[in-house]
Amino acid sequence: MNELQVSLLVIGFLVIAGVYGFNRIQERKHRRVAEQAFPSGHEDVLLREYESDTQPDEHEMSGFRDDPRIEPVISETADEQEDRMADEVEPTPFYEPEVVEEEADVEVDAQPVPNPSYEYMPSLDDAVDYVVQLHLGEPVGAAALLGMPSLKGLGKRVCWLGLNPLSGGWEEIVPGSSAEYLHVAATLQLADRSGPLFEQDLIAFCNQVQSIADEIVAVAEFPEREIAMARAAELDKFGVEVDVLIGVNVTTQGGEAFAATKIRALAESAGMKLLPDGAFHFFDDDGAELFSLVNRDPTPFTADNIRNLSTHGITFLFDVPKVADGLHVFNQMLLMAKKMAPSLGGQLVDDNRRLLNDAAIDKIRQQLSDIYAKMENQQITSGSNRALRLFS
Repeated sequence: MNELQVSLLVIGFLVIAGVYGFNRIQERKHRRVAEQAFPSGHEDVLLREYESDTQPDEHEMSGFRDDPRIEPVISETADEQEDRMADEVEPTPFYEPEVVEEEADVEVDAQPVPNPSYEYMPSLDDAVDYVVQLHLGEPVGAAALLGMPSLKGLGKRVCWLGLNPLSGGWEEIVPGSSAEYLHVAATLQLADRSGPLFEQDLIAFCNQVQSIADEIVAVAEFPEREIAMARAAELDKFGVEVDVLIGVNVTTQGGEAFAATKIRALAESAGMKLLPDGAFHFFDDDGAELFSLVNRDPTPFTADNIRNLSTHGITFLFDVPKVADGLHVFNQMLLMAKKMAPSLGGQLVDDNRRLLNDAAIDKIRQQLSDIYAKMENQQITSGSNRALRLFS
């Protein structure tokens, strides 16, 4: 064997050793990621023989799967745990807004007035979101996550959340944050007022999240897509049943139009604010919108036209599922309308210009009671963050 053959054998051996060593390094790296993402100090009960002939109590085992799922938390008190578990709900049925015809012919509008005070509050809520959790072997910074390819163009709201290691709670990952996370979640809302999530959008979302998981070396947990699509359809169906606006009208009696300047003076004295959407809005002390006042004629109210504008009617609008304590707020809105009508020289009427009497008002209250009962049964409280998200 000459020197050339010996050299080739040595080189070949070194190449094989290098490849083998590289593969071992990669194997240990991915095993470490998986072990840190899913730690377990428990023995495998499937490989353990029972030390006793006593079998688990059948009654106790029957309720095992009924226990509520508990998210991992850090430094959580007993009171905080009770509050959190009380807020956890089953997936709920949803929808596109529709016109609901009142028995008393009271106006119900399918197009809600924009809520300028509403701010979306991200949360880890698998009752209304498709939630993919990602578990990392090493902490990743917020800037790195937000620098990944954007999850956009999916038809529904997308959000990145991170598990805060200090509070044990989930928080939105925002630009400029210096936080680092071992556990993150990508969420895609299942339904809103435009309808349910489409399957092709869910598939695209899953593909994009998997690509990001590969990039940051994370283990991703994907819920069943079929279950998510069924829940989206249920949420949409439920929303159709309860998504309404109720309107109370004040119109002229003798045909003489109302001056918009007088409407503005009365509205502002009652605590309402004129906003760029062309309507006056009434807010509670926390900044949540309770109801609004719009022009029944096509022209919206604006700061520029209000001096020269007149109208033959105004409408107070109440967005039923987005307002907490709705019966009280409806009575508050009705009282304001009753006070404003004589000051304008107008009268309260339904959508067919019939006088709005006590019997008609009682029917509206009954409808509100029925709607709120349905929402409570589905564990979507009116005015809650969940309701605000679904009815946006």
